[in-house]
Amino acid sequence: MSLPTPLMNRDRAETVMAAAGVSAFVLTDPINIYHATGFWPQTVAMGQLGTALAVVPVDRNSPAILITSQFIHYFFDMDAADADGPLRMFLYTAPGSEPEGAAAPPSFFRSAPGSAPDPFERATRASTLDLLDRTPAYSGQRNALGDALATIAPDSLIAVDGPLPQSLLGDNFVWRTAESLLRRVRMIKSAHEIALMRHAARNNAEAARASVLSMREGDSYEDLRLAFHAETGRRGGMPLFLSVDNIAYRQRDGLIREGRAFQVDAVSHYGFYHGDYGRTVCVGEPGQALRDAMEAAQIANDAVARTLRPGIRYSDVMAAGRGAIAAAGFDMATPSSPHSVGLFHTDEAYEGDALHFVKADHLIEQDMILSVDCPIMQTDMGGTVHLEDLWLITQDGCEPLNDTAHPFIRI
Repeated sequence: MSLPTPLMNRDRAETVMAAAGVSAFVLTDPINIYHATGFWPQTVAMGQLGTALAVVPVDRNSPAILITSQFIHYFFDMDAADADGPLRMFLYTAPGSEPEGAAAPPSFFRSAPGSAPDPFERATRASTLDLLDRTPAYSGQRNALGDALATIAPDSLIAVDGPLPQSLLGDNFVWRTAESLLRRVRMIKSAHEIALMRHAARNNAEAARASVLSMREGDSYEDLRLAFHAETGRRGGMPLFLSVDNIAYRQRDGLIREGRAFQVDAVSHYGFYHGDYGRTVCVGEPGQALRDAMEAAQIANDAVARTLRPGIRYSDVMAAGRGAIAAAGFDMATPSSPHSVGLFHTDEAYEGDALHFVKADHLIEQDMILSVDCPIMQTDMGGTVHLEDLWLITQDGCEPLNDTAHPFIRI
């Protein structure tokens, strides 16, 4: 059996929600439910909206609440939540309808006639019954959600990630979108999130490096992509993408050839938290132009590592990387641009809390996890160059979350 562990940084959530005057989040998107409660709502991810919801009160000391059906609790072998823990569970018995009156009796798999009891099934059944003894079931989602918000005054502001909560409760509250607030919350990681990010970053970098080293001249970029997918899976992760070289070469040729270097940008996730890793792969001996570009990327990345700390802004990191290249005498361009990484590859609030991507110059704070892209933006040098690592912002600096000992790879 398993008991979900909420992942959200509740201190950060309280700060963000209180500043916006929000009394609670009510969440229906699977990633947001997972972030709030630690429970991955497979049925919601399958398209069955409303089979799970999460409520996060503004008060950091109030537990998050997972609302789901009694049968899902039983089917997914979940423990009964500790009454004094960070998560409560409200179960209902009539998914897809909103009946009046009391909840229906709990439902379980029927026993085959004349068979011996399955001890594993009986264990999860007992866990569900234990939870129902402490918190009786509701008839449907509406009653469960209403009770979860019962301590919040009418007309309070509730932030939601979809229309379902308002459709269930009507105009009892004032509703607003939660997206921009959730992005702000996710930028500062909890201890549980940092642990998952360490694992994701290490796995992703190892999978990328292993897949590259398995290649030989004449193999294709598609071979490399499939190898990355396989190496990621061996480590318990899920691949998102492997970007190789530039699109023009990838689509017009796409073969690994002696004398051409190529960049790889590898992204995968573990427990839905992402790694992001970029390297240059040299096939044979690189020419002078390529060696200069790789040196410039390394200079920028080293400057980033020296610069990252709380209290500065993204623009300061960009200036440090670019300035270091110029100071070394190279006339080359690089973004040296940070972005927050977490449940998404780019997991940060947008400028002005816009709902579409507009890059913001964020203040860097402790427990952020940032990727800083240091590709060299020029052509006609015998290939493409990239260098990118994941950094945890510490109290007075930064810590790499992936191995940085090999800034370039040769095959």
